[in-house]
Amino acid sequence: MRLIFLLIVMSSLSPSMVNAEEINVEIFDVETEQVVKTVSKTDDMQHEVERYIESIDDIFKGIDPVPEDGFMIKIPLDPVVKIDNEWLQSEVDTVIIIKPENEKPYLLLFDEENRPWVFLFETPIDELLSLVDYP
Repeated sequence: MRLIFLLIVMSSLSPSMVNAEEINVEIFDVETEQVVKTVSKTDDMQHEVERYIESIDDIFKGIDPVPEDGFMIKIPLDPVVKIDNEWLQSEVDTVIIIKPENEKPYLLLFDEENRPWVFLFETPIDELLSLVDYP
């Protein structure tokens, strides 16, 4: 039930638009179940997410991708990013990076038919955390 709730919350949060050119990145605290920070998306953030997508090396095999603690970063992609790997061939317009406390991060994304996919990847997220100034 918790997974469904958090997926609905994170997927339904529309990219906040301050004006026609500005798209916001939202950071969601898993424990408080709230958006704790919003920052304007930059090209550097988009580039980092594209690196994560390129470094996907496996599909998440756990039962529940939503951790008990940690945070999620929702990043709208503009332009959309094409994914073509052994599991998925689709265009993606939003990526949610899930970072459980004391564990490696993974990616939640939705394909063109709005089905969720969760992937493991190898690229460290330190640069993105610096760009969004979190935590």
